[in-house]
Amino acid sequence: MKEKPYHHGNLRGQLIEAGIRLINEDGLKSFSLRRVAAKCNVSHTAPYSHFENVDELLAAMGEHVTAQFMDKLHTAIDGQEDSREAVSLLGQAYIDFFVDYPPYFQFLFYHSKISINLDNYDQDDYPPFVLFRTTAYRMFRSVGLPEEQCPQQLIALWAMVHGIASLLTNNGVRFSGNWRDYITIQTPFQEGK
Repeated sequence: MKEKPYHHGNLRGQLIEAGIRLINEDGLKSFSLRRVAAKCNVSHTAPYSHFENVDELLAAMGEHVTAQFMDKLHTAIDGQEDSREAVSLLGQAYIDFFVDYPPYFQFLFYHSKISINLDNYDQDDYPPFVLFRTTAYRMFRSVGLPEEQCPQQLIALWAMVHGIASLLTNNGVRFSGNWRDYITIQTPFQEGK
């Protein structure tokens, strides 16, 4: 068997990205470090210098995507965390992130082990959702929304944002325009509403 060439550059990052593509193509059942190595055109032992096993690679994939997602969300509301527009800004950033990185949507919500509890406040929920929920609740309270209505409003807002992201990242849905020309993420509590 011909030896694969030594791999220069950011092999760890390339293994993570290849892992995301591979898991989206074939699912978890046939996912392996050997298959990820083949996708990167490196020896089957190369991933072991970065990951002890498949579970470590899967965890790194989730951390990689989550870190980028959180950066995008934090940047969107930087300096405006307490404004009424913060939820709208987060919603737009949420959608834009997945429009820019469609494979991440499928990986996160269909193949990773993220947890989102819509019934109860859970600090262990997926960090981007915790940020969205915290920001939404801050806005709800600032406009005097009764506490018992907050969960319903949160679900409605998140469902809209997540639903748009889901549509725009679905290979079977065709849309050639700019989603912002058709859809504006607005809350019923924004100034002037």
